This record gives sequence, structure tokens and C-alpha cells, in this order.
Amino acid sequence: MSDAHKLHSSLGIGRRRFMQLTAGTTAYLALTARSWPFSQSPLGVRKFTQPLRGLGNSGIPVATKSTRAGLDLYDIEVAEFRDALHPDLYAGSSNAGTKFWGYADRGGLHRYLGGIIAANRGTPTVVTVTNKLPNYHPLPVDTTLMGAEPGVQVNRIVNHLHGGFTPWNSDGGPFAWFSPDQRGPSFLNGTYQGGPGVAGKAQYYYTNDQSARLMWYHDHAVGITRLNAYAGIASAYVLKDGIENALIADGLIPGNLGVTDLPLVVQDKTFFDPSDPRNVNYPVTGIQKGDLWYPFKYEPNSLPDGRWDYGPDVDPGAAFLTPLPQPSCVPEFFSDTTMVNGVPYPFLPVEQRHYRFRILNASQARFYNLQLYFAKSSDAGEVDLTKPGPDFIQIGTEGGFLPIPVRFKHHPFPTDAQGNLLVDANGNVIGFNTAYNLAVAPAERADIIVDFSNLKVGDTLILYSDAPAPYPGPDPRNDYFTGDPDQASIGGAPATQSGLGPNTRTLMQFRVVQRTGAADPPQMSLLQAFAVPNTGHQPLLPNLPSNPLPRITRPSGAVQTRNLTLNEDFDDRGRLIQMEGTNVPSTPNKDGSTGFGRPYTDPPTEVTAAGEVEIWRIFNLTGDTHPIHFHLVNVHVISRQAFDPAAFVAHPGNPDSSLIGSARGPDANEWGPKETVRMHPGECTTVIMKFDLPKVPFKVPSSPRFPAIAAANEYVWHCHILEHEEHDMMRPLIVTDKRIA
Repeated sequence: MSDAHKLHSSLGIGRRRFMQLTAGTTAYLALTARSWPFSQSPLGVRKFTQPLRGLGNSGIPVATKSTRAGLDLYDIEVAEFRDALHPDLYAGSSNAGTKFWGYADRGGLHRYLGGIIAANRGTPTVVTVTNKLPNYHPLPVDTTLMGAEPGVQVNRIVNHLHGGFTPWNSDGGPFAWFSPDQRGPSFLNGTYQGGPGVAGKAQYYYTNDQSARLMWYHDHAVGITRLNAYAGIASAYVLKDGIENALIADGLIPGNLGVTDLPLVVQDKTFFDPSDPRNVNYPVTGIQKGDLWYPFKYEPNSLPDGRWDYGPDVDPGAAFLTPLPQPSCVPEFFSDTTMVNGVPYPFLPVEQRHYRFRILNASQARFYNLQLYFAKSSDAGEVDLTKPGPDFIQIGTEGGFLPIPVRFKHHPFPTDAQGNLLVDANGNVIGFNTAYNLAVAPAERADIIVDFSNLKVGDTLILYSDAPAPYPGPDPRNDYFTGDPDQASIGGAPATQSGLGPNTRTLMQFRVVQRTGAADPPQMSLLQAFAVPNTGHQPLLPNLPSNPLPRITRPSGAVQTRNLTLNEDFDDRGRLIQMEGTNVPSTPNKDGSTGFGRPYTDPPTEVTAAGEVEIWRIFNLTGDTHPIHFHLVNVHVISRQAFDPAAFVAHPGNPDSSLIGSARGPDANEWGPKETVRMHPGECTTVIMKFDLPKVPFKVPSSPRFPAIAAANEYVWHCHILEHEEHDMMRPLIVTDKRIA
């Protein structure tokens, strides 16, 4: 075993891309794993030839509701369908479009990302979901993962309203799944859970007792969440309230939903290419050119084109199950084709006025560092990084409106002449904590306003991202851009040609057209005038008494502080596995070293009571930034602070002794409630939250999965890198309430 691996084994953490804050560069680089898609989408997909899909039957369908007794009712089905996203994906084949699983009004129009729900605060929503999926999966299923074992139906689903304030039995937890004729252990037959004897259905009650915000609903079934979400079981959920309506009525923000107020759902996908020799043994029958592709092999670094560390190679004396299964889960998946609203590289005509974009990162694992630049005058398909476009004015996050708008100017990550991200002596991206512009992790949302009023008709701009993948430790094989090096010999793609994919940097194009109708009222520029710069970190909010956005107060009076950890190790088959845990050692790692990570099925450690306020300090012992998502609650970021992982492991009972330097406040756009928080490697992220439970007009039962805990409301907290969540970076969050059975 090398000295580098001895160090990592003694720490029991981060055998992959561990950010050594005290060690040298050699050890860091020796352990950097390779994680890139080893099949590519069909070449020649032209950028900016297809329009962005808006809302409605010609774009992304909006779900139809009925009303009864003060409730908004939706009847939605999940089924298989095909949708043609871009003609170049299917060139030379008879394929009628990409095969998806997804939502639609029952018996209605199935289109990718369909079934958008528009709700209003104070009016609860009841959604009845019917499972009409065939009993097979369009993607490779790993039956060695918890919940996906042989004999369990693969057409299982459960509806999770991501960001919703819902009773636990409508939260859509991983074990509340149902298929056309099976149900998971947390699926209940009571009120708002399908009803006795109704097979293939579930019913969800959403209180909508929250401020205005963009949420989304997506699948959360244990063992196949990453596959179901990638296959298309996801859509947007727009919640409006009186404050938002007043801002629109007063002319302060754009308010024409679907026209000047648009959701932008950003994802990366890889599409099947039958001509790629690496797809000869792809384990899905009936797949066609342009269908979704998902990795199915775990490729150890010891192979010529290996991708990830493998337990038997790193710790030869440890007991692992061999050989590796096929299909096998992978540590994370970065695709090669960026889509916005289901369209690869779309364009959007914009008039000379303000636009509101509600951005959702719905990718598996890819982060975005969003910026806006003019296109090159000689080539409108390529970005001119020397000509920044209008600023982003961020007014909200996934927790609703910010208490003050934040201004983002545009500057890319520092790169060399070949487009490779620059790193310092320790392998960290230069300017890691300050260089990002509008960073959006998987599941994060950003509600922004862009003012195109002063641009000329005919101007062309490009929404651009240069976030590394993985984040923040870059692997250039996951970064696709015009003129990138040919990496086909090492499992990557050929060099990207101008105007074509694969590309993960140029996301979409804006084309400025003549304004029709009256100009925007002058007060629509007020939020721009109030915006604070997103430079540095904000210990205190500035006092702007005329700021029209709502005041926000953090919870106070915490009853306890928890010290929690983010961890990485090998599973019993030698594959990399991510886990959450506490600062108390649990099951030893495979090599006998200390391990803090706990599998999802371990007894709950995060158990609290309704109404309590807690502070969580989460120490990231891995090399990745993890977007940690909290069900039920919104949290407030208090601070981030560097720590020494070796010192933490040596003295886990005294984590303060490992802290380094001074804590810094949240980013300017992190003031206010959030339910997905970026937690960087080598840092302790401190958050505070209050565990309120929703009030509902029916009795909520105690969770049957936790009979030893009285009055248990079953929620979870987890990483929203979907491959991490699935294997096994998720833990129960139990809130007890004496009001329930």
C-alpha cells in the first residue's frame, strides 16, 4: 500500500479526491479518480436551432385542476412515452423520439417535464397519482442496491414534493413507493394515501402553507430514484402568494407566467448511439438511437481506462464480494448534452424588457456556474467571454424571496489556454470560495431577473457555465466545450466542433427582438437599484428600509447543537459509497479504520420534537461539494469554516479543536430560508432550523417503520447528487409529535 493510501486508510475517509488541507500535492493527485461518461451522444447535434419550450400544450403541459371544498384537485398518471427533443438525435433512424417515463394529466398529453402544477398559498392541493408504467425499466437496474433487490418490481414510484411543507405520509419518502400491484413498508392505506383496496394509486395532500417559491415534484423510490428521475419522472410546482402578486401588480417584477416569467429547468443527458462500439453489451433491450443512455459498469482505476477507486485494489487484504455486478451503480454521472426545458441547446427570443427566470438545476450530479455573455460576432453559436451581458438580479431561492436582491456580474472560472480549470498547489480550484458567479447545485433554485431593455435588436447572448465536474475537483473528461481535446482514446468524446454538441458550457441562446407593446414601468428597475453585490460573504444584511422584498428572521433559541459528518468509503463490493453520519464512530471501514458514516437503514440518530430549534454543524470529510437537501424544513445558513480532517478524526468528541481560522458568513444569496445547501470539502457548514409540522384536517399516523419511536413523523435528509443519495448518502429525520397516534 502506498504512503498516500496509508494516510487515507488511517483517516478512514475520502479515498477519492479527498481535499488534503495539510498534505502535499502528490498524494492528492495520486488519488484523483476519473469519472466520465464512457459512451457519448450521437455527434452532430446542432446548437441553438430548436426553440425553448414554454408552458402549455405546445411546450411543457400544465396540469389541469378541479376544485372541491376549498381544495385544488389534480389527477395525474405516470406512464411511458416518446418525445422528439431534437431532430439531430434521431438522424438516420426511424425513432419517433426519446423514450421517457413521466407525468401527465390522466389520459392527457405526455411531454417531457409535463404536468406543471400552479398552486396558491392557503389553498391545499390533493394530487392523485396513478402508476401506469410497464414492468421493466428503460435504464440498467442494479439489483444489489437496497430496495432494488431481485423480485422487487422495477416500475415502483413515489411522489415527493421537493421543498413542500407536507405531512410525512404525503412527503413521498423512499419507502412509501407503490407499483401497479405492490406497496412499500411506509405506504399507508389511510387518508391521502390511496385508500383501501385501490391498487396502483396514491394520493398526496400538499398544504401550500408556504411563501411563494418554485418547487418541483419528482420520484423518490428507494433503489431507483436516480434512474426514475433521469428517465423523466419530474416536473415543476409553482407556488404563488399575496406578496408575489403585489410585487407583480405594482410593476416591480415581471408577472406574465410563461411569457416574461419562465421556468428554466437545466439538466445534462447522454443519448444512446448504436454506432458506438462501447454499447455492444448495453443491458437494455429494445433501445434505439436517441434514447437515454446511463452507465452500467463500475470501472476500477486499475483498468486501462478506469474511472474510480476500487476496494480490492486499494485494500487488498479486506474482504469484498467479487466480481463486480453488472449492471452496477456508479459513484456519480456527468452527461454530455445540456438541455433546458427538455430541449438540447435551445434558443429564446426576448423582447427589450425585463424577464424573470426561475432556474432549477435538475441534473444528476452536475453543478452550474451560470453567467451571461454576448455571442461572438463572427459565430453566434459560440460565446465571447470578453463581453459580459446584463447582470443577474437574484430575488429568490428554493426557500422563496430573498430579503434583499443580489447582483451577479459575469466572470468565468480561471482556465488555461486549453480550457482546463486552474488549480493551486493543493489541487483546489483557484478562487474556489469566491470565483463562482451564480452557482447552482443539483436541486438548488435561483429566481433571477435579467433586463434586456437596453440591448439592440439582433443582439445574441449565451447562457454559459464553467463549473467543474466533479465539483470542485475538476476532471476535464466531464467538461465538453468547443475546441476541447480529443479524449476518445481514454473513454471521452472527440473534440467538440463549433456550433455542435457535445457541450456542457453553452447552455442556451437569447435572441433580442423588437419590443411589442408598452415599455416596462420604471419601477421594474427598482430591485436592480437595491441589489447588493455577490462579492465576499455577508455577516449582516444591509439596512434598506425601502426594500420591497419581505423581511426574514432566522429561528433562535436552539435547544441543541448536533455535530454531523459527510463521509466516503467502499461498500461490501468494493465500490465507492457516500454516507452521512455523526461524529461518533459507527461500523468500522473495510480496512478496520474509523468510520463515521451510517447506512440509511441504521437506527435514526436525528430525532427531534415538533417545535424544537436545532443547530447542525456538518463536517464534510469527502472531496466533493454535496448539495444537502432537507425534507420538511427550511434551514438558514449561519456560517462555513475550514477544519483539519485529520484532527477531526483524531478527536471526534472535540470537533472544535479541528477548526481552522475564522468562520465566514453565508453568500449574499444565501440569506433567507433554503432547503438545499452546498457543503464544501474540508469545511464545517453550520445551519439552524425549526422543526414545525404542518397542520392538516385529518389525523396523521405514526410511521410503521419506526415502531420503537412514539408519534414518529418519518422524513429524510440527504445529498441531492442522486447517485450519492442512492448509495447511501441519506439518513432518517424523525420529528415526534404528541398529537399523532
